[in-house]
Amino acid sequence: MKPEDVAAWYFRLNGFFTITNFVLHPSRRGPQRTEADIVGIRFPHRAEFPDGPGGDDPEFARCRDKPYFVIAESTISPCKLNGPWTDPGKENIHAVLGDLGVFAAALIPSVAEHLYKEGVCDGEGCFCSLFCVGQSSSPEIKSRYPRVSQKTWDEVLAFIYDRFRTYRDRKVDHKQWDDNAKQLWECWERGWNNRENFNASVRRLSGLALNG
Repeated sequence: MKPEDVAAWYFRLNGFFTITNFVLHPSRRGPQRTEADIVGIRFPHRAEFPDGPGGDDPEFARCRDKPYFVIAESTISPCKLNGPWTDPGKENIHAVLGDLGVFAAALIPSVAEHLYKEGVCDGEGCFCSLFCVGQSSSPEIKSRYPRVSQKTWDEVLAFIYDRFRTYRDRKVDHKQWDDNAKQLWECWERGWNNRENFNASVRRLSGLALNG
């Protein structure tokens, strides 16, 4: 299990349909342009947990009337946004929006411009955002892109722990999950009464640095 696999399951448990290691291929023969750790989309009327607490991260409640699309980068260091997603000259955001069909072609230049300038675009029919997961938040990103969400690994792991604990009875039958999710569950089962034990187990398993 790699760090981006942990991040991908954070998004999946929040209702996102995800693609990991999404590769942008060139329009003509040549090397790939870049890749995104995770791209994903969440639909606005999700209601997996209508009967009580344990719902999704409040981060995603800010978009209630349209899909929420993310281009997410994960790192074992402090949060960062890689150059391919912040350099308008490369037009990689144009490419990923076009490849996945998030917007009509005529809207892509305007949406991409907002994402390059602000990191988010509350566009026609879809909310789009760059997204960071890392060991700690980045003051540089906070200054340049104040609306871009930054999640620390502690926050991500706390969310997964709480989701498994709150909805154990619903999630215990999960034979269709991939190996990464099954390993997360095994870490939770071993430390189900201790969030710190779960955090440390997942960090060791995925290569994330241990706290302290």
